[in-house]
Order: sequence, then structure tokens, then C-alpha cells
Amino acid sequence: MGVLKASMIKVEPVMNEVLASGGEFRIIIKGTSMLPLLRQGRDSVVVKKEKPEKHDVVLYKRKNGAFVLHRIIGKREKGFILCGDNQFVKEYGIGPDDIIAVVSYIIREDRIITKKSFKYRLYVHTLVFRSFFKRLKFVVRRVVKG
Repeated sequence: MGVLKASMIKVEPVMNEVLASGGEFRIIIKGTSMLPLLRQGRDSVVVKKEKPEKHDVVLYKRKNGAFVLHRIIGKREKGFILCGDNQFVKEYGIGPDDIIAVVSYIIREDRIITKKSFKYRLYVHTLVFRSFFKRLKFVVRRVVKG
């Protein structure tokens, strides 16, 4: 099967049609916000329409038109709280209507990584600790640099 590379804006209508019919859509990822889980040039994700839950990685569209893959880290009355695994800044108020799809599984070279796999679940449960140490490292660097 060949791979068609196109911008998300160009494939959005087709993707929405596939997802609306209950299908899955494969996306080759770009960017660093989900490191170390997702690496540009190595990984792709398969998304589908399903109810988003805490810890899911979701595809959503920002108000500026950018398509983003980030993790749900919480929920409030006015929507979900999202953040990339490699970021500190949280996005608030992302409503269910803003979320296009949920990552069903990750394709890494010739392997499929599902949300139910032991390694993936371990990764998700250690995110809190990694986030704490990443912030600590950031603060220490700022203090040292003066």
C-alpha cells in the first residue's frame, strides 16, 4: 500500500467522511509535542471516532486551523484539558466537538502499539513522574543560568 503525503487541510474532508462512516484514518505525525511516545519520521497513528477519555491521545483542531495530537490530562465543566507529553503548557476548554478523533493505535516501523498493551499503559502511568522531573530540570536550568 502506498502512502499519500498531503497537508491535513487537504485531506480533512476525506478523513471526516471516513471517520463518520466508522472507519479508521492513518496519520503520519509531524512535530515534537508528543515525544518520546511519538517521533516524527518514525511513527504514525491510526485515529477513529470514539468517546474520548482521560489519558487518550486525541486529534483536534485549534481555532487557528492547526491540527494537533495531544493527550487528555483532565476534564472540567467547560471541556477537556490537553497537553503534549513533551510540553508544560496546558490547553483548557477543548470541547467534545473540537475533538475530531481518538488515537486507536500507533504504528512504529512494523509494530502496532495499542492502548491496551502493557508498555503503553506503563508509559501513561509514569507520565506524572516524568512531567515532574522535566519541570524540575527546567527550573534548575533557569536558576543556574541566573
